[in-house]
Amino acid sequence: MNKDKVVIYLLGYTLKHSYNSCYWPWLRFKAVFDHLGYECYWVEKEDIKEHPGKRRIFITWCEPDTSILINDGIYNSEDIILHKLVLFGNYDSNQNWGTTVEETTDYLKNFRWSQHKLLEDAYDAGANIYGFGAKTEHIGFGEKERIVEKLKDRIFGIPWGSSLYSWDEIQNCQPIIKDLTHDIAWVGSIWGKPGRGNMDSYESFLKPLFDSTPNLNLAGEGTQKGIVDNDTHKTILKSGKLCPIINAPVWRIEQGVMDRFWTVFTTGRFGVVDTKGVYKFFNEDEVICSENPEEYLDLSKYYMKNVDKQIPYIQKIQKRIKEEYNWYTSWKNILNQVIKD
Repeated sequence: MNKDKVVIYLLGYTLKHSYNSCYWPWLRFKAVFDHLGYECYWVEKEDIKEHPGKRRIFITWCEPDTSILINDGIYNSEDIILHKLVLFGNYDSNQNWGTTVEETTDYLKNFRWSQHKLLEDAYDAGANIYGFGAKTEHIGFGEKERIVEKLKDRIFGIPWGSSLYSWDEIQNCQPIIKDLTHDIAWVGSIWGKPGRGNMDSYESFLKPLFDSTPNLNLAGEGTQKGIVDNDTHKTILKSGKLCPIINAPVWRIEQGVMDRFWTVFTTGRFGVVDTKGVYKFFNEDEVICSENPEEYLDLSKYYMKNVDKQIPYIQKIQKRIKEEYNWYTSWKNILNQVIKD
């Protein structure tokens, strides 16, 4: 099927109703689909239209989710659904994954994995549906393992980032090691409470580093500057001798590597990574990683003081981002596959 025979609908998170963190990847997804030459609409549920003679591809998570597309009669047998897979969705309010590694691991082993179950139920009902999301570990996680093994030919695990950069910016990125005006630059969210959010990671990994480094340039939810636009985000990262990379505790256990890693290195800057999930993408000689807070602090201080030592890692990671680990390549491969199927 040719590109002109399909229409992509990127659903929800347009800021029409409320702010959601999905706004940022969705914003980049729209740019990716435009770049790849697809007809694409980023809309809320009420703005979905019929396109006679064309097949619709719905990319969705929770607003509306897959069950709404099917139960409300929006989806038809000619359509394709690409369903975002992540730990929590519409049906997981007030969930708490625990405050220790052991508690969180047990939680994930026994969790219902509602987003994965939505995928399975829709597939079993005959819907032409696929799953996509950050590449994570599924072995040992109960229902997640069962469903992923059952539907692994229909699930795409991709690098989750970067939401900031265009194709041309990715292809032209280079290490930045001069005119670094701050010791640490960081843009991210500090949110939640122990057991839900990233406060555990902030307290264990970031706060000791921030407390020992007075020359900081910080922004994002939970900081004094607050949420900033993409251009400001880039400028802040370009100012730091070190750009720390952390993930919520649940992501470390699932071995997920989220947007901050891809954004920092595409910018041309460097940070120590806090999850061994990075080894799903890179060899151990290509990246600096520690899941131990004390070692993470020591490594971060070392590379902050020795910026020249960062260059080989930035170069290796950028090379693979340009060739493999970017959303332009990921979505090209996904769309080619689902259209061919």
